[in-house]
Amino acid sequence: MGRLVVVRHGQASLMKADYDELSPRGREQATALGEHLAAQGWSFDAVFSGPARRQRDTASLTGEAVRAADQPWPELTELAALDEHDAFALIRAGVGLLAHDPEVGAANRVLLAATTPAARSGAFQRLFEALMHRWLRDELRPPGVETWPEFQTRVGAGLDAMIAAGARSIVAFSSVGPLAVILQRALGTSDADSFRTAWRIRNASLTTFVFDDAGRFTLDAFNALPHLPDPRTWTFR
Repeated sequence: MGRLVVVRHGQASLMKADYDELSPRGREQATALGEHLAAQGWSFDAVFSGPARRQRDTASLTGEAVRAADQPWPELTELAALDEHDAFALIRAGVGLLAHDPEVGAANRVLLAATTPAARSGAFQRLFEALMHRWLRDELRPPGVETWPEFQTRVGAGLDAMIAAGARSIVAFSSVGPLAVILQRALGTSDADSFRTAWRIRNASLTTFVFDDAGRFTLDAFNALPHLPDPRTWTFR
C-alpha cells in the first residue's frame, strides 16, 4: 500500500502585486509543517511540487525545517502537472465575456466596492465561484486559457506519473485546483462537487490518499492541520 500526502501551499498574497509570493503567515505555516513532520517521524521517498513560487517555497521551507531537525528529506522534483490553472486570467477574461450575466456582474461590482481585506477576500471568492461554475460547464472558454477537460487531463497525468515512479510514500505540494482533480479521482464526485469540496482546503493542510498496485486510489484523511493547533493561524487565502 502506498501513501500520497498532498499539501496545499501556505497562505499567498491575495490582492498584492505578486499573489504568488507566500505571506509571512504562509511562511510560518510551511515551517510549522516541517517541524511537525520531523517531530512525528514522518518520512517520504519522494517530494514533488508544482512550478508556482508559492508551491515551491512551501515545499522548500517545509524541507528546511525537517532537515534542521536532522531528519531526511528527499530532493524536490518539480512537476508542471501540479501547477494551478490560471485563475486570474480566467477572471479577467470572464468578467468581460460575461458582463451581461447578472450573477457575474453583481459579484464583480461587490468586489470593486469592497474596502477591507476580509470584504475583498469574500467578494473575490464569490466572483471566482460564479466564473468557475461556468468554466466547469464549458460555458466560459477564454482564448489561451486551459479548458476544464484540459486541466483535468493534465493533473490526472501528473498523478499517474507520481504513482508510477515507484515511491511508496510521497508528498506533493500543490493548490486547490489540482486537489479538486485528485479528490475527484478518489471519490468519483461531479466536477462541481469536487471543487466545492476542494475550496474548503486550508493553506498548508494535509490531504492523504492511499493507493495500491491494483489501481485503487482512496481518500484517507482530509484537510488536516495538526501542525497548526491555533485556529487563528488557519487561512483559506
